[in-house]
Amino acid sequence: MKKKSFDIILLTLLALCFSTQAKAWGETTSYVLQNSGGTLSTIATGPSLPLTGPGATLTYDVYTNTFLGIPGLGGIYVQVSTDGGSNWSDLAHDDVSKNKTTKTHTIGSDVTHIRFITKTGATLNKYYSNIKVTRATTLSTSTTTLDFGTVTNRRSSTLNASVDYNNTTYNQQVTGTCTDPNFTVTATTVGATGSGQAIPVVFTPTSAGTHTGTVTLTMNGKTVSFNVTGVGQTTYYTRATASATTGGQAFVSFTSFEAATNSSDTKNSGVTTASSASTVAYFRAVPQQRYTFVGWKESLSDAAFVSTDADFLAPAYTYTSESSSAPTVKTYYAVFEEKPNVITLEPSDAAYDADIYERVTLHRTFLQGYHSLSLPFATDVQTLTGRVSDDDWVAQLSSVTYNAHDGYTLFFEKVTNGYIGAFQPYILHLGQPLTDPSWTNVEVLEPQPVTITPTEGYDGFLDWQMTSNFTAAKDMNGLYGIVNAAGALKLGTAGSTLNAFTAFITPPAGSAGVKARSAFIDNGNVTIVDALPFDSPSTAIHTFDRPSTTIHTLDGTLRHSVSHPGIYIIGNRKVAVNRHQSH
Repeated sequence: MKKKSFDIILLTLLALCFSTQAKAWGETTSYVLQNSGGTLSTIATGPSLPLTGPGATLTYDVYTNTFLGIPGLGGIYVQVSTDGGSNWSDLAHDDVSKNKTTKTHTIGSDVTHIRFITKTGATLNKYYSNIKVTRATTLSTSTTTLDFGTVTNRRSSTLNASVDYNNTTYNQQVTGTCTDPNFTVTATTVGATGSGQAIPVVFTPTSAGTHTGTVTLTMNGKTVSFNVTGVGQTTYYTRATASATTGGQAFVSFTSFEAATNSSDTKNSGVTTASSASTVAYFRAVPQQRYTFVGWKESLSDAAFVSTDADFLAPAYTYTSESSSAPTVKTYYAVFEEKPNVITLEPSDAAYDADIYERVTLHRTFLQGYHSLSLPFATDVQTLTGRVSDDDWVAQLSSVTYNAHDGYTLFFEKVTNGYIGAFQPYILHLGQPLTDPSWTNVEVLEPQPVTITPTEGYDGFLDWQMTSNFTAAKDMNGLYGIVNAAGALKLGTAGSTLNAFTAFITPPAGSAGVKARSAFIDNGNVTIVDALPFDSPSTAIHTFDRPSTTIHTLDGTLRHSVSHPGIYIIGNRKVAVNRHQSH
């Protein structure tokens, strides 16, 4: 029983003595198999030490004890196995002296295990330690030939070669060349070790006939080769045409949508030859004014459309060998229909078609005073109002100031010529009410919100932004809007919304709770309007820029601002005001 316990302890010690230190492949160029060393008696065999991946060289230290100064005989042998430790062969025989000596030997990348032994005739103990393996970079392939078959000239076909690899460093590239330039290799970045890695090879024939070559792959100084073959075909011809019903034009090309745009030479694509053959055609439909595109048909008698996309990528063609004078012709018809040439922009909906219209109407009622405005086309104040008045103008955010008493003051500077740019955010002031303004012969553009910043002010003035809004029910929580015709600003809370064709102001982070007021600059003269204070959350205005937000005194007199302390009816709420609100 005692002997069995002793044997278990001895085996445990040996296991610890000959333990290996595992390293992920690619983390180091070498690793230590056994650091603490081992001892071999006159005739003995050391433990089998497994390699972690293919190695390039093996180094270790050896020495022997001496008897009366005479070294032991027989030396020490290092053996290798390529089958997991079942069979062994001698790699080297080293003479051993009393002095520790470092030995270096080349090992094959197929070696899986190593061990040390002493043989008949050996005397005295032999010692070995610091067994170190230098990793090997390997690259191999199971691919012998890639056959691409027949490929139309100027088109490409891709097949994958398969490689196994080990790298001494991460993220190496497998690159390749071919003796025939019709074959190219797609460079592929690989990791530290892998099996069955796909390496794409592309065949793009430029001439008729059979093409063959040898592809050589290279990775981290290692190379492998395999054969490639393919046939180039040149006798394929086709042609695509585009036709259109009344109300528009249709174009086609074999290169891109852009090449199929409004060009008479792409109305009929012509015959594709060996240098420009393609499997697809690009069709583009362009409606005339008062018409809209409906869809593409292969025949006008068809009930269903092939596509309802005005920019249409046709399905792949099936090519056959044909005469260039009588090729296959593929035709698609663009169908258009007439539509009303008027439009009403609904701020509560905001959906519209970008097009040219004889008449455009903005369905909105403007009170006398201040509003926000953004339009999807360019105009001016006089055209908007249909009158000439110095009280009608637009302004844009120009500067922001700050002091502890007044908080932030946002200055909006009047646009002197009254020009209203497409998508630009404005504050609009009207001297008289205005309902449903309209324009004639207008090109309405797709919505593209624009954000502007002030040009001067306190240190953080650039953190303020004014943005045009083309979204119905815009969430105004944390954003500022014009809340009444007096020009007062209000910071939106949860549930606040804003209609489309308006503008809002984004404050900087951390400004919540700080007073903000608006100021309007006209030829250097400044009019300042404070934001209206509300005494309780129930008086919060949940819809910005609405004509229902009116101000009356208790006797019913309409006010455009809160000019004195007192009790006012703001919208349908009774509000007590304790200080002056305009200056």
